[in-house]
Amino acid sequence: MTSLALKKDARLDLKTTQQNKELLAHAALLRGVDMTSFIIEPALKAARQVIEQAQLQQSEQVALFKALSKPAKPTEELKDLLSAGTFSER
Repeated sequence: MTSLALKKDARLDLKTTQQNKELLAHAALLRGVDMTSFIIEPALKAARQVIEQAQLQQSEQVALFKALSKPAKPTEELKDLLSAGTFSER
């Protein structure tokens, strides 16, 4: 199976405490991956989820706006209710 190697031409620097760095290094070692993979994979997964959720919210907002832009015609029941007067008049 041939895999395409992506050129890694962007650098991402993180500042943390020595204790956090050691914790990440230890966990990466136990997982059998390098620290970059250990850190970046969950971060990319979270980023994709945030973007997907934002896109869903945007499409929901568009759908709501469209629905509100075309109000439904009043039903006979609503017309009867509105023509019946105020509650105290009934």
